[in-house]
Amino acid sequence: MDNLELRISKFLRAGVITAGIFLFIGWMSLLFANGSSFTTFQTYHAIPLSESLGAALDARSWTILIAYAGLIILISLPILRVMLTALIFIKQKEYLLAGIAAFVLITLILSFTLGIEL
Repeated sequence: MDNLELRISKFLRAGVITAGIFLFIGWMSLLFANGSSFTTFQTYHAIPLSESLGAALDARSWTILIAYAGLIILISLPILRVMLTALIFIKQKEYLLAGIAAFVLITLILSFTLGIEL
């Protein structure tokens, strides 16, 4: 079981590093493409995620899409961690802890879906 937990730990570490690389590449590409990207943030406009992604896809703005990919990877890591933890508890026949982990997983998914304006 320790081997499985160690593999999960290494997987999560690789996920954080991958997300960081995607974010860094996306943000640096955006900085080099637009000069100072902070000028676009002088006025805040609430734009739903689906519109923002759609506009980036239509414009083929790979810099923004790469940064979004990094964010998606980073956000998905806690969900994967809780899911894998629940599976470990099921494998260990710790059904109460598996149920708690499943409850946390459902709460995480609900919080992400309710917090995103599509």
